[in-house]
Amino acid sequence: MMLSGLGPAAHLAELGIPVIRDMAGVGKDLQDHVATPVYAATRDPISLLGQDKGLKALRHGLQYVLFGAGLLTSNVVESGGFFDTDGDGRPDIQFHVLPVMIENAVHGSVGEHGMELNPCVLRPKSRGKVELRSRDPNDPIRFTTGFLSEPDDLKLLVEGVKVARNILRQPALQAVIREELKPGGSADLPEDKIVDHIMQTAKTVYHPVGTCRMGTDELAVVDTQLRVRGVPRLRICDASIMPRLISGNTNAPTIMIADRCADFILATA
Repeated sequence: MMLSGLGPAAHLAELGIPVIRDMAGVGKDLQDHVATPVYAATRDPISLLGQDKGLKALRHGLQYVLFGAGLLTSNVVESGGFFDTDGDGRPDIQFHVLPVMIENAVHGSVGEHGMELNPCVLRPKSRGKVELRSRDPNDPIRFTTGFLSEPDDLKLLVEGVKVARNILRQPALQAVIREELKPGGSADLPEDKIVDHIMQTAKTVYHPVGTCRMGTDELAVVDTQLRVRGVPRLRICDASIMPRLISGNTNAPTIMIADRCADFILATA
């Protein structure tokens, strides 16, 4: 939209993009689920480490192609849960649990067999923004996540890490866990150590929403039928139109948004 001249006039002007419509809300109000991993090494080599390499990878590929079975039928994140850390009856933390330790999307797996529990803040107060780097459509977009810029988000994530560490210390998991690697093995780990770990490892859960939000106010980008305000023949039907981040994964609601948009279009055909 910004490349087409629909967006904040000042931002477009500084990049030399002709302003078709000044829309201050485009790119604003970015929200995302922020998580941090709690790593635990296993006693035995039972994680997914190395399963994507060499003969093991070939075996998994053949098993999937020939029989539609095996490791490649897994979504890897096969376990999770929701927790109410403040006792108000509504979950505020979601867990994604992986049978492998992933450092990050760039560096790949931690070189040791283990698992990770990833608590994330379900309804973050922090906000970010999306901007262009230049007029070149091939240039990467600039994301300013704003992660943990609101103190309440950091406080809640600390509570989520405490829940994760408590889970690791339950008898069923102690049977397979050798030790907690990060944020640390001590049961009475100081809270500042947990905060340090979060600030070093916090990451996206890939649920960004809100940068073209729906509404009726001046900063809203689309109306209640997903039409871009002032450009009624243009509609947006993805997660960017969500006014607030939902308390869970965004995939199914985004499919619903697209389906609803199809209804709107067909109704006017």
